[in-house]
Amino acid sequence: MIGFVRRSGEHWRREAMLIGFGAGLSRPLADRVRRAASLAILLALAGAGCQSAARSAGGGGGTSTPRATRVSGAGPAVPVPAPSGGGTYAAFCGAGSGCPRGGVPTALRRPMHLPHLAAGARCAVSAPGRKVDPNEGAAIGRGPIYALSLGAFGRTAVLPFVLPSRAHFGGSAWGGQVLKWIGTPSYHGPVLIRGRKLTGPDGLGFGGGKVPLAEMDVPPGRAGGVGLNPGGWRLWSGYARLRSPGCYGLQVDGTTFSEVIIFRACLSSNPILQTGRCKLP
Repeated sequence: MIGFVRRSGEHWRREAMLIGFGAGLSRPLADRVRRAASLAILLALAGAGCQSAARSAGGGGGTSTPRATRVSGAGPAVPVPAPSGGGTYAAFCGAGSGCPRGGVPTALRRPMHLPHLAAGARCAVSAPGRKVDPNEGAAIGRGPIYALSLGAFGRTAVLPFVLPSRAHFGGSAWGGQVLKWIGTPSYHGPVLIRGRKLTGPDGLGFGGGKVPLAEMDVPPGRAGGVGLNPGGWRLWSGYARLRSPGCYGLQVDGTTFSEVIIFRACLSSNPILQTGRCKLP
């Protein structure tokens, strides 16, 4: 293959020589030669273009950095933001007069002691819940803080979650499901709630925001304070935020206790509607 040197006019002279090559040969043979020459020119131009692009991307001959993958019709691929924030009471209860400043005491930030499970391992969910608050349904946990949600969660520890849609978690990469908490009247102290997936890298977040909170810092409170429920029970509404089915763990820490709640998450039978039932395999 004949190379091209980009000097003034020389590129085109060589192309003209190639195209004119074969004059004096028989017509069919000349036509074949011209077609072969034209193909050689196109291949040479394509090779030069690729080399030029590689040099530009590589920055001085080094290995070029891969660009973000693009999906047809979409913008550049971006990483899914991990849950973040939530380390203050204000992230949980807002900035109203009933919400104290700061966050949970450092003593509540105990090391996480959730188990790690191999992929495909059995998810040993928490024991079936029971009705501990006369105003609520069955709730899971040893207490004094209990978790409850829609459907049969309190009896089965199975949480059907929905994917983001215009109706739920619009604009977020995280799906989720309602997850409420109740506290016995005997415990008035602060509560720290954290969690993660036990079988993989996907996280577990809280709240209804576009980017979930990494934790829930629940302020202390007596009857009449933040989260009051009839009978002196404390009640906190919220969401568990997740992106994939599997086995998940929640660690609930207070001043006098640390408890673990294990549940299994499944995709809702209608992925964008709250049905309370799992999608069949």
